[in-house]
Amino acid sequence: MNILPSVLLLLSVASTLTAGDKDKEKTVNDLPRVNTLIPQLLPRNPSAKPPPAVVQKQLDAFFNGIQAGKIDESFRTLVANNPSLSDPTAIPTYVENIRKGLVIYGSLQGMELYDQRPVGTRVIYLTYISFHSKKPLRWQFVYYMPVGADWKLLNLRFDDTVEQSLIPD
Repeated sequence: MNILPSVLLLLSVASTLTAGDKDKEKTVNDLPRVNTLIPQLLPRNPSAKPPPAVVQKQLDAFFNGIQAGKIDESFRTLVANNPSLSDPTAIPTYVENIRKGLVIYGSLQGMELYDQRPVGTRVIYLTYISFHSKKPLRWQFVYYMPVGADWKLLNLRFDDTVEQSLIPD
């Protein structure tokens, strides 16, 4: 599967699986495997300061849409202001990955902001945790505010590495 460099929606499961387990997991879950990214750790001191109102509104609509089963519509709306994310040929793949994640881990039962990290004054990096019957998922969003414009989504991804990404004490 080709993955655009600016978007990664679902990372592989724990890297401690044996080769046979990985093949079995791939067969069972039928999810794309990504082996080139190093999982990012969840920050030890998260800042749950709310993002700017326009960003919060977009993300609330996105998660509410997923919870209501409107995955395609919610994703298209979220990425509408970013041409590289809203490529009509790529959207079905991204939407299908979200659907697969919901099948594997259960329907979305809620979410919360875990962390907001500013990168200078015009970029914010947001981490949300979504709750499902089998396992939580981590969602990461990067927003950028060009000069004279409003916030726009630059990148997003979700993965199932919540417990592997915790920082040990």
